[in-house]
Amino acid sequence: MRTIAAGYDIDDDPARIDAGAAVAFLTTEAYWGRSRSEQVISDQIRAAWRVVGAYDGTGAMVGFARAWSDGGSAYLSDVYVLAGHRGAGLGRAIVQAVIEDGPGAGLRWMLHTSDAHGLYRQFGFASPDGRYMERLPATAGQADHGRLLENIALTGTVVRLEPLSYRHVPGLVAAAADGGELYRWTTVPRDEAQARRYVETAAAAGDSGTAVPFAVVRVADDVVIGSTRFWDLGYWAWPDGRHGAPDTCEIGHTWLSPGAIRTGANTEMKRLMLTYAFEVWQVASVCLHTDARNQRSREAMARFGARFEGILHAHRLAADLTPRDSARFVVTAADWPAVRLRLGGLSDRYQPA
Repeated sequence: MRTIAAGYDIDDDPARIDAGAAVAFLTTEAYWGRSRSEQVISDQIRAAWRVVGAYDGTGAMVGFARAWSDGGSAYLSDVYVLAGHRGAGLGRAIVQAVIEDGPGAGLRWMLHTSDAHGLYRQFGFASPDGRYMERLPATAGQADHGRLLENIALTGTVVRLEPLSYRHVPGLVAAAADGGELYRWTTVPRDEAQARRYVETAAAAGDSGTAVPFAVVRVADDVVIGSTRFWDLGYWAWPDGRHGAPDTCEIGHTWLSPGAIRTGANTEMKRLMLTYAFEVWQVASVCLHTDARNQRSREAMARFGARFEGILHAHRLAADLTPRDSARFVVTAADWPAVRLRLGGLSDRYQPA
């Protein structure tokens, strides 16, 4: 089927596809395609159930997409438009030709994307529910966000942050016991059932690439003393296709056992996490929020140099199930050198003489 969109030919004729042009783009420009060889991509194009190209007035292929199907479900892949031809609606025209203008209109469609959610939502694509699971190939490149977030463990002299899992459930329950007033503004798991749900929710966020949850373990005796996580990971839509680590993140869901307060644990947690965020991920900023009524937490954030930015009203659900005003603090990449020094000085106070 052949249509015209903004003066370009949109054509699903396999014989017209310029496989060499597709290989050239996917192996050099596409963040999702660079891990594949030229031969693999050529074979995938030849074996595709459906291919669509976009062609300019000279007949050159300036956009492409392919799909495969088992007759009940279909997978959309390798959708691209060359930089000089973007902005004319070609991406939308190509996707429409693949999934709506051909034999795939009645199929269940799937795809993966890191930065084109808006385009695909126009065609009814949405995030799947908890039934969907995925196993990444062992050879997957670092372009996949999830791979970059797996198995991060951060170790200091006071605490060790290790990936949160179900084996930490008994330790979480014990750490949260007898918290009393300490947890007035913080949600913590109070029994085994709550702790398992807590870990399950955190794990789901980790699987989706939106969080990196940790158990906080005391180095001296390997006892679980709390939990924390990177979350609300932000990935910017860089025009050059940059990919991989987050560009921004939040540190939150942080709580410690009553006995771990004022032991240097929280200071070291922040030092470890901020160091990783700024020096490994190279984020532009890290934000922290706390219930505006939680004066102890606000003072702790200000103490290590995070900048108070204001109050976000009715921002989140509070631990007491009311709309929560949040005090927002931030550390930017420009702030980090001074904050790093300040955290180092605070940590020194807790070191043995």
